[in-house]
Amino acid sequence: MKKLIFKPIIALASLWGRLLPERFKLVWQDLRNKCYAAYLKHFFVGAENLIVNGSPVRFIGGKHINIGNRVTLGHDVELIAVYQWENCEQTFSPQITLGDNVVLAPFSRIGCINRVEIGEWTTTGQHVYITDHTHGDVSYEQISLPPRHRPLFSKGPVKIGAYVHIGENSCIMPGVTIGDHSVIGAGSVVTHDIPPYSVAAGSPARVLRTVQS
Repeated sequence: MKKLIFKPIIALASLWGRLLPERFKLVWQDLRNKCYAAYLKHFFVGAENLIVNGSPVRFIGGKHINIGNRVTLGHDVELIAVYQWENCEQTFSPQITLGDNVVLAPFSRIGCINRVEIGEWTTTGQHVYITDHTHGDVSYEQISLPPRHRPLFSKGPVKIGAYVHIGENSCIMPGVTIGDHSVIGAGSVVTHDIPPYSVAAGSPARVLRTVQS
């Protein structure tokens, strides 16, 4: 019932915001974002004090997405927990977990059929892609099929530690673990584990520096 109540409020807020004088638009936008966050939180597990900066936020499989306290989602963030892949009749038990105070910047995307875990206070730049799976493998039989007809395949879960920053336009690939307090440079493609307190960059990403006390 609460979900149905919030829908017209959000639509009205969007329309009314366009008619307001410029000096009131920021206040109205903040109110609209709070209403949108209150609407979204009912689709997820947890999501206490969810913060949303703009819309839309796209998701699949909300009951497989666990969101911690005061998580911030930018506009056009996608959280995709694939529990059924129709073309191949596959079913999965995905789990996306975002720790407390995680920030996903606009256009960030998480795709999951296995498990993607992000620790507390971790942030991403815009256009970051995190996935625990691919469309098929590299066998002749698989790549002969149209991509959407290939079975989804996971090399393993993705675990991103706490206090990590992932730079803009980076990709975190299946089976990767990134240690706590690490920094991933912009435009990186992370295909192997990154130790804690590391600065890594490149495609594929490599450790450039380990920060020591």
